[in-house]
Amino acid sequence: MSSKRNLVSVVIPVRNGERFIGKTLASALAQTHQDIEVLVVDDGSTDGTRNLVQTAAARDKRVRLLKNDKIGVATARNYGIGKAQGELIAPLDGDDLWHPRKIARQVEVLTAANAAVGLVYCWSIPIDENDIVIPPLGKLEVQSNHEGRVTEELAKINFLSNASTPLIKRSFIDAVGGYDAALSPAGAADWKFYLAISEVCDFVLVPDYLVGYRQSRESMSRNIAAMAQSMSFVNCWMTERWPRLPNEVKRISAYNAAIYLSRLALEDDQIGQAVKYRLRAFKARPSAMYERSTVRFVVSVAARLFVVREIIMRRRRRVRIKFDEFPEALKRFAQYDQTP
Repeated sequence: MSSKRNLVSVVIPVRNGERFIGKTLASALAQTHQDIEVLVVDDGSTDGTRNLVQTAAARDKRVRLLKNDKIGVATARNYGIGKAQGELIAPLDGDDLWHPRKIARQVEVLTAANAAVGLVYCWSIPIDENDIVIPPLGKLEVQSNHEGRVTEELAKINFLSNASTPLIKRSFIDAVGGYDAALSPAGAADWKFYLAISEVCDFVLVPDYLVGYRQSRESMSRNIAAMAQSMSFVNCWMTERWPRLPNEVKRISAYNAAIYLSRLALEDDQIGQAVKYRLRAFKARPSAMYERSTVRFVVSVAARLFVVREIIMRRRRRVRIKFDEFPEALKRFAQYDQTP
């Protein structure tokens, strides 16, 4: 294979990200797959982001800083992809982290796959602002294992979870025109992009936790109203694009969207919003009222309303696993059950 075919172009859009961009760059440059370039698209930062990236570029010639003026995250991604030299594109958000073998494992899988495979994804784990894995209130959730033509499964839920998990053949990105820069708010832009690209290629999975998905109050995904609006736009787009999409898929999609928004609200202690979206989920799938997840939700609400919340938070703090210990620490983490 030619050098260009081995080259992975890491595209990082960022605006005012000086708090985390250094760590994100370090995790990209620490990849065991060394044939990479890192393109940081600065989207009109007014803090020290550009200086940090320029310093990193002076130390490592694989880093390039591309400057723009508030063009939006989707347009910034597309701009970076347009400047990339590699045939493999690895999107990375400016506050997320990668396991050192993330790209190497994905390249291995993609190289061994047939020509129809255009996207390799992996699992991610939420981390806090100090790179500590955020324990769930219950046991670690089962992750997706969908492969092949996955459009219907993606219509139900964005099982790739975030923008930092995939490695994608550039030819397929070009085939769908990249990310939708017209989607506003842009919170669900990666989900819409995955749906579009699922029409033209197969997906495969590296079944391991290789991405640390940063959870901070400043991130776009924490804006519940904007995320709700953006996800609604994507649902309308799906209905127009695939009018024959089964009603059951639409119901599951509505349910999963409401559950996601309910969880966001609950994590931010917005109890009223959490209950509103949970009730909306029940409207889409009434049978879900009798599932164990509903019991966990009620317990979580009660925990936040009463003193039990502090007890749970103390128990959550007992296990402090840094992302760079993951997934090696997975067995110990999976045994940790905090369900009251």
